[in-house]
Amino acid sequence: MEQLTAKAMRYSLYLLGRKNYTNRQLQDKLKKKDYSPAVIQAVLDRLNSWHYLDDDNFTELYIRERLRLKPRGRHILLRELKLKGITQELAKEKITKIMLEENLDDRSLAERTLQKKLGSYLKVPAEKGAQRARNYLLRQGFSYEITDKLINKHWKTKTS
Repeated sequence: MEQLTAKAMRYSLYLLGRKNYTNRQLQDKLKKKDYSPAVIQAVLDRLNSWHYLDDDNFTELYIRERLRLKPRGRHILLRELKLKGITQELAKEKITKIMLEENLDDRSLAERTLQKKLGSYLKVPAEKGAQRARNYLLRQGFSYEITDKLINKHWKTKTS
C-alpha cells in the first residue's frame, strides 16, 4: 500500500508540476491509472495539507486568466468550473468577487469580447455582420439582453 501511495504521489507531483489541478481533476487522473480509492484519498489528503491542491486558489486563478485572455460570460465560466469539479457556490462567489475587484460588469466584458472581432463583422453587409456578432456573443455566454444592446449600439452607428 505504501509503495502504491508513493508511486501515486510521484505521479501527482509530476502532474502538478506541469499545471494546476482541482481535487476532482487529480482524483480523476489517479482513477484512470487504476489506483484504489484509499490510495487516492491518502494522496489528495497529503497534497491538500501541503497546499499543493487548493480549489479556492485554482478557481480564482482560472477566472482571472479566463477574463484576461478569453473573456466569457458568467454562464460559460460557471459551466467550465463545474466541469473541473468546482462547486457552484464557490464559482459564483469568486466570479462576483473578481469582477468587482477588476471593475467589470457583464456588459463591459461583452463589449471587450466583441471588440476583438468587430472589425471582421463590420466588413460584411450590416445585417449579416450583426447576426454573426450576436451569435458570437451568445456562444461566449452573454445574455440576450446584453447582446442585443451591443448589437444595436454598433450597427445603428454604422448604418446611420
